[in-house]
Amino acid sequence: MSTVIAKTISRAVLIICILFSIYLLLNGGNYPGGGFVGGVLFACGIALVYVTYGMTYMNARLKPNWLDWVAYGLLFASMTAIAPMFVKHRYFRSAFDFFHLDFLGINIGHIELVSSMFFDIGVYFTVVGVLLFIITSIASDKTTESENEPPESEFTDYTVKPKMPENFTQPTAMESHENLKTEEQK
Repeated sequence: MSTVIAKTISRAVLIICILFSIYLLLNGGNYPGGGFVGGVLFACGIALVYVTYGMTYMNARLKPNWLDWVAYGLLFASMTAIAPMFVKHRYFRSAFDFFHLDFLGINIGHIELVSSMFFDIGVYFTVVGVLLFIITSIASDKTTESENEPPESEFTDYTVKPKMPENFTQPTAMESHENLKTEEQK
């Protein structure tokens, strides 16, 4: 059971995780980060929402096939590695170029585009797909187990009660009093 506060915070954290994972993905060529770290952060944000809202709620609203993400990521990374061979370069050759950006007549500046970034995008989708496939597979196994168990009430008593032997009989008040007298006399 999650509280309203946890659900609200998980939505805010999801947005921050997604934006920061995209930042790590795009700056991975020049700074620490890249497709793997960005993909892990994205998967952590989605997993947080799965934990907070529950598997059944999320499946009703979001049911992507995470293995498709893995396939598209591997396809994109493979195409990036093979593409230089079509223009008679070596396998996995990286290239870069600077592009001048203008928006409505306003000079935004230059941006560097590196071909290895496309490989990082493939890694990003592969990592997100693999991690979320594993997490949702484990969670779906747990939800099928919990569906077979009787539902617990909200105010379940979790006190531990000692188990008594089967042949044990509770002594009466008179027997308890007599046992105390004999112990005092000893």
